[in-house]
Amino acid sequence: MSVTSIALLTALLAQPKTSDSAGVDFFETNIRPVLVQRCYKCHSNATKAPKGALRLDTRVGIRQGGDSGPAVTPGVPDESLLLAAIRYESLEMPPEGQLDADVIADFERWIQLGAPDPRDNEPTTETSNIDYSAARRHWAYQPIQKPELPDVRDSAWARSPIDRLIASRLDTAGLTPSPRADPRTLIRRLYYDLVGLPPTFEEVETFVSDPSQQAFERVIDRLLDSPHYGERWGRHWLDVARYADTKDLVLLYGTDALRPYAYTYRDYVIKSFNSDLPYNRFIEEQLAADRLAKIEADFPRESLAAMGFLTLGRMFDNNPHDIYDDRIDTVSRGLLALTVSCARCHDHKYDAIPTQDYYSLYGVFASAARPLELPLIDEPKNTPGGVEFIEKSAKLREEFRKFLDEQYEKIGDTARMRVSDYLVKVVDDPPDPLEQAVFFMSLIPGRLKPPIVGRWRRHLAQVSEDDPVFGLWPKFMQLSAEEFEEGANDLIAKTDPGQINPLVLNALKESKLSTQAEVAQAYGELLRDAYVTSKESSTTSTSEPPDDATAQLLTVITGPRSPTWFQKSKTYLLMDRPDRDAYHSKEREIDKLAIYDKGAPPRAMVLVDVPGLYDPRVFRRGDPGRPGQRVPRRFLRILAGKDRQPFPDGGGRLDLARAVTAPDNPLTARVIVNRVWMHHFGEPLVSTPSDFGTRSEPPSHPKLLDYLASYLGETRWSLKALHRLILQSRTWQQASFDRPSMREKDPDNELLWRTHRRRLDLEAMRDTLLAVSGRLDRTLFGRPVDIAENPDNRRRTVYGIVDRQNLPALFRSFDFASPDASAARRTETTVPQQALFGLNSPFVIAQAKALATRSAIGNPTPKKRVDALYRTAFARRPTAVEVDRALRFVADANLGQEETETKLTTWQQLAQILLLTNELMFVD
Repeated sequence: MSVTSIALLTALLAQPKTSDSAGVDFFETNIRPVLVQRCYKCHSNATKAPKGALRLDTRVGIRQGGDSGPAVTPGVPDESLLLAAIRYESLEMPPEGQLDADVIADFERWIQLGAPDPRDNEPTTETSNIDYSAARRHWAYQPIQKPELPDVRDSAWARSPIDRLIASRLDTAGLTPSPRADPRTLIRRLYYDLVGLPPTFEEVETFVSDPSQQAFERVIDRLLDSPHYGERWGRHWLDVARYADTKDLVLLYGTDALRPYAYTYRDYVIKSFNSDLPYNRFIEEQLAADRLAKIEADFPRESLAAMGFLTLGRMFDNNPHDIYDDRIDTVSRGLLALTVSCARCHDHKYDAIPTQDYYSLYGVFASAARPLELPLIDEPKNTPGGVEFIEKSAKLREEFRKFLDEQYEKIGDTARMRVSDYLVKVVDDPPDPLEQAVFFMSLIPGRLKPPIVGRWRRHLAQVSEDDPVFGLWPKFMQLSAEEFEEGANDLIAKTDPGQINPLVLNALKESKLSTQAEVAQAYGELLRDAYVTSKESSTTSTSEPPDDATAQLLTVITGPRSPTWFQKSKTYLLMDRPDRDAYHSKEREIDKLAIYDKGAPPRAMVLVDVPGLYDPRVFRRGDPGRPGQRVPRRFLRILAGKDRQPFPDGGGRLDLARAVTAPDNPLTARVIVNRVWMHHFGEPLVSTPSDFGTRSEPPSHPKLLDYLASYLGETRWSLKALHRLILQSRTWQQASFDRPSMREKDPDNELLWRTHRRRLDLEAMRDTLLAVSGRLDRTLFGRPVDIAENPDNRRRTVYGIVDRQNLPALFRSFDFASPDASAARRTETTVPQQALFGLNSPFVIAQAKALATRSAIGNPTPKKRVDALYRTAFARRPTAVEVDRALRFVADANLGQEETETKLTTWQQLAQILLLTNELMFVD
């Protein structure tokens, strides 16, 4: 085997495994939308003769390729013609402009994964043929039923409901549970499970002196009451919420990419876990805290920060379609374990989720926007320098608000004054891809706005013959150039004056029409004149309401359904390049002040319903430029039934939250108890925590899953009660040692005949090193800190900056969850970088030095110092053999005694060795 082959094989083996379902999810989220929006126009069944004979709308087509050969070679990116084309290395596709670098990277990753592609050849339709009766037979949609507890062989061991359900399966398989773990192991496991920190030597000794179940339960209660419980379990939730502290538009924000108020969501989550906020309420606040604040007189203002769950996702170059999709994905996978985003372009390939349901939820999130000024969640006087900060920021905010108002008026006014240009462009030019809302491209000053051109195009395509203003437009557009002049005059002459707006009919008669463009010009001038007259009359004190004919024209040019109308919150999307630059500059100035001025009081990153709620339509094949049938804002049919009603409350976010937490929704409780179980045992009951759809494996213990879900409801959605139930079980308290006779029958320990041994995750590992060295800063809450670049920072890892665009190497090396999307669970890899971190990291070396110094205090002899090292690091005394080895190690003259910048003393080296042992890095 060649060196190159060995290197390639090594690289492949080092990559974390990706399941088939994960690969398909990656395709649906990152690849298909790009193909639909940028490639299908020329390379799909939508065109009679796909260019180059290449079809990219089917799995077969993309593999067979066209005239140049296969478009992709699964697993080999550099041999894939499609990747070469979008890199502009051969053909330059798409021709209107190269894809973003991160999109190209997604295609490379997709091909590396084997180019998973679930597409068949059937066309996308707006009529779903889903058999809901058959779909509801899937285990996840069955009502939660609390099971009867079975009789078991060893009733003395199976003391709790969990134990009886586990023991029943063990009995059937001919297995037996493991004995209870020894007290030292048990107390250490409990500390890491609940607070993510090691117990001290004194805490361990106290428990060892009384390891009874009653004493154990008292420790559980004490740890659940600890503020550090929320830090540990809040971090688990932040993986689901794809939390990050930064914006991802680095080209715009650079070093000022920090979101100044993201931390308020992280603090909200920690406080919610600490207070045992009922999980159903926790969901409601994260989806609709702004609505709750309006209807509840005692709503705590700081809970507005909950909406970071929706607002802290990727910005997608400010493309709203992808932002809404990200929110749909986070809500559906995070809360319901359903991959609703797979229905963006077509009915879900596997689950009973039609594309109509996707756009119902799309309408919910498109009806909300971030307000111009985020609400304060604490009084400025409670933050040192807060009052002064408000005074400094007020001027910047007022300038920003004034600028936005001016832009809103200018863009709307210009669109109405140039309506003739827009209508002529609709007639003369074919559709432009930019009309499909490619919002990240800056616009040249003076150029017509492509999204407004697209709106006029769609508006005119949908008018009927009885429309009082544009009723004649379709008939004009059907006339050929040769017959146009005669046909147009004849059409006008035969038009019943009572069927068309008299001002329109008169303008058409006077225009002497000879081309379709002149029709557009006549309409445009008439609408512009009506607008100008209306503006002028509104400034006089004696203005009178317009007559009916003029009012019809004004509705077309200024009404809420006018192609020239847009929400003020969407003004940014229509700005010219210089104005966008000015917008970003003013926005950055406000954020920079909040980032660097420590007096900035906390604010909540909320959404609020926008005036004129979005009226959703299905986008055919996910293409915003091809709107189809209207759909109401409502919940998923598979869960709500065929008689579901549209959401009545505003944009529907509060209704959505209540539908998610409804007692008859079987998913939400199952999903969260499965996540909780996973973090206590290392493996979930359902192996795909964010996908309970038909591709998921059934639960390993279905009755246990339902028992836990029922128990959660009975305890009013208390997660702390759920923890107590699990931790008090003999199942959780089992030892983790191997038993070959059991492993032979159940090699993966699926039936839980023992506890899984687990490695500390990033947060627990780093926090442990700080704790045993005596340097851990236990301060709660506050702004994020740099823990990756600043090894001297002593805050808990949960408070470290999560930089989505440039995730630090420390985070990546230790399997931190990607903040790009909601994470089902963290992968676990073993790579060289982890060992190198322990050997060479300035952070680890600093803790080794601190631990060595700590062990020297009050311990005058080497033997006592070794004892102190072990008690501090492992919360136990060393054995005689360990003492002897340590003393021989520090006595070895060849290691040197003098500390330098690059060399540690022998005591410091001994401390570093202890910090890197499996005993410290693993939990039994």
